[in-house]
Amino acid sequence: MPTTTPDARPGTPARWGAGTVRAGVYLVLGGIVAAAYVLLAQAFATMLTRPGSPVVAIAMLAAVTAVLGAVPPFLASVRTLEVLAVRTFLDVDVPVPSGTATAATRWRSACWYGLHLLLGAVVVGGLLVLVPVALQLALGAAGLELLGDDAPVPWDAIPPVGWAAIALAMVLAIPLVTVASAAALRQAAPALLGPDQAERIAELEAGGRRLAERARLAQELHDSVGHALTVTTLQAVAAARTLDRDPDAARRALAAIEETGRSALADLDHVLGLLRTGDHDGGARHTTRTLDDVPALVEQVRAGGADVALGAPPPGATGVPRAVSHEAYRVVQESLTNAMRHAPGAPVAVRVSAAGDALVVEVANALDDAARGPGTPSPPGGRPAGGRGVAGMRERVEAVGGRLGVGAERGGDGAARWVVRATFRIPGAP
Repeated sequence: MPTTTPDARPGTPARWGAGTVRAGVYLVLGGIVAAAYVLLAQAFATMLTRPGSPVVAIAMLAAVTAVLGAVPPFLASVRTLEVLAVRTFLDVDVPVPSGTATAATRWRSACWYGLHLLLGAVVVGGLLVLVPVALQLALGAAGLELLGDDAPVPWDAIPPVGWAAIALAMVLAIPLVTVASAAALRQAAPALLGPDQAERIAELEAGGRRLAERARLAQELHDSVGHALTVTTLQAVAAARTLDRDPDAARRALAAIEETGRSALADLDHVLGLLRTGDHDGGARHTTRTLDDVPALVEQVRAGGADVALGAPPPGATGVPRAVSHEAYRVVQESLTNAMRHAPGAPVAVRVSAAGDALVVEVANALDDAARGPGTPSPPGGRPAGGRGVAGMRERVEAVGGRLGVGAERGGDGAARWVVRATFRIPGAP
């Protein structure tokens, strides 16, 4: 693994300096926990070998203690703590667990727990053994005695210079053992604490859902704000033209601009709130516009001077899944926006009807050379007149299992018209 400066970030472990100190602290913590297990085992062994001890009771207590001591490595919360500790102390960028732990994941986490305690015990044991022995050797080389004269010293045959060399080697062995143990943990961390295949698949699926939901929210902004800007522009033009000769009409247009702006701000606040909190699923469940809002939408567009006819009253949101009702509303909104943008002044007819298990949304406007329909291709090599509007509608409709048709048709009177027709299936309808 590459070495870095002491302030290395997760994923780029440091071998020396601050990185070594952090790794040493992590290993010492593991050694302390391992020492607790060793002391417990030693205590029970002493009690079992003591004459007259209640062997059965002590054995049962030891079994219960062993079970309690074996449980923590398999807990998901312990795995999460270990991952956070590895990211902090070992500078390894292991993903923080977010889903439900599987049996294989728990076993891998338990193996990591055991490896951490084993290597920690090696480091702590080295500190407890090598440091006192190195100090004794150094003092002996200097002519001082740490132990009493009668204490057995196995290295009498070694000259003082050799004692000093051995003491130095022992002191240097401690950081080397620490670095080697930390390197072993860094190598094992991704395999033992990282996500397995099932978790990776789940994370990819969750990421895909998040991206799809963000795209949906972006489409919400496109539809809502785009519609508001189009209507506001038309109403501002109408107000400017009628300000002198018909002040009442100008005031109505300005009031419509105010209402359209407030509605767009409400939608904008709703979507931005979802982006800030990350509650995308909640946003899908609590959409703000449905078929019940279609009449108000038509009135809003009429206030801008557009000639919009609404057929029979829409069936409303009752009995229609909320997601379908919301997407049907957005189809009407986007179609009206495109009609006003690409065919200004052309009469527009809106019809929303339910027949059997189908909900049909149809928006049609007159089509001639002076009024091109929404989504009509421009001359060869040009940019489609509809931009992303028709594509966005198709994505919306298909996302809830519907179909979208867009194109020129001949009406009953033979007149050409541009029609946007979305057909949704209503689950559970007779």
